[in-house]
Amino acid sequence: MSIDNRAPEGEAKIDDASPKRHSKFSIKRPPTLGQAFSTFMQKTLPNKWFQALCIAALVFVIYFVTSSGSTPYDHYVRLADAFLHGRLYLENAPSWLELARYGEKGFVMEPPGPTIFTLPCVAIWGVSTNQAIISMIVGAAAIGLFWVAAKQLGWNLRFRVAMTVLVALGTNFWWVSTCGSVWMFAHVSAVFFLMAALIETTGKNRPLLIGLFVGMAGLSRLPVFLTFPFFAYTVSRGISSRGHIIRRLVLLGSALAIMGGLYLLFTYGEYGTINLGYERGQFVDQPLFAKGLFSLSYLPRQLNAILFQGPVISDTFPFFKPSFMGLGLFFTTPALLYMFLAHPKASKMTLAAMLALLLTSIPLVTYGAVGFLQFGYRFSLDILPFMILLVASGMRYRLDGFKIAVIVLCCCINLWGTLSFNKFDWMV
Repeated sequence: MSIDNRAPEGEAKIDDASPKRHSKFSIKRPPTLGQAFSTFMQKTLPNKWFQALCIAALVFVIYFVTSSGSTPYDHYVRLADAFLHGRLYLENAPSWLELARYGEKGFVMEPPGPTIFTLPCVAIWGVSTNQAIISMIVGAAAIGLFWVAAKQLGWNLRFRVAMTVLVALGTNFWWVSTCGSVWMFAHVSAVFFLMAALIETTGKNRPLLIGLFVGMAGLSRLPVFLTFPFFAYTVSRGISSRGHIIRRLVLLGSALAIMGGLYLLFTYGEYGTINLGYERGQFVDQPLFAKGLFSLSYLPRQLNAILFQGPVISDTFPFFKPSFMGLGLFFTTPALLYMFLAHPKASKMTLAAMLALLLTSIPLVTYGAVGFLQFGYRFSLDILPFMILLVASGMRYRLDGFKIAVIVLCCCINLWGTLSFNKFDWMV
């Protein structure tokens, strides 16, 4: 008896010898190792944000290894806890915290901007949150942001790497990030937001967002509000319509005004008056501030700290020790001398950076204190991005053997300073 292989009427015959057809629901094979590597090299690795993430991770490891691990001056952790409990003041704060004290209430004198970074952590871990670790994360992230901004500025790869290394490891931003105390974390936060503003102004250049970033930097360090001339230029560059320029400047100014207004509301909520929180400090009656918080008479003191404060000679290793009063700007980062080779006629952006630097420096050099206890001159971090732009201009955006040697020297100096404060008793 034979078997009839014919299909029933209306059905297609299946030929076992014919190749199988793929269903539209067939499972795609996972990419091979070679395909995955090719995708990584062609798409992921060239991505500026992926590069920034890798750089930030590497910098964080360096910062963490060279840090002391924690800080007792964790004002922003305690302030975040106060915010979460509906207060603007600290209750029964430890005696070592520098605060404006009224009975059992203690008010943080510094602007509250950096609290934005501590709030999520305090909401989870409470007042045991390590503020120094947060400072290192934010500092490393700021370096990643600088990498993106440098790429958008059109700097070549070699020069971009050199400038990123200079900012991360060749300035006292290294030590400040690892310290994490209330004063240092404020600088780290300000630099982070300035780097974010630099990315935006070299990218999509949206004035409202730039104003918010600069405003957050100002809510971290008040003098940074005065960097606005740089961003006023960048939001209007390349635009021929006067009306369009005015609209963009109004958006920038409105954002800055809102952020400044928030600070004034904060101080009013704290003290019932609108003023600078520093005016309520425990230190305002000290001889350093005999003529108020700001005075031209303080200028020689500041210039000495900026230009002439050198290391202290020692008979023991490493034979030079940093003073707790600080270290002159060009002793700390000799590469900053290239700022003086930047010519205002080189580009309008260079001129705008000079104006922002000079205007922001006015309250810094007329303030009563020079910022001690510190490595380097920490007030300079309020204008760090603009100094680096001027250094790049002074270097003509090119590297040679001498410039590389100067950057390496800067890194060695700041390694010495960071270890002196964080790991070894090398300071006097």
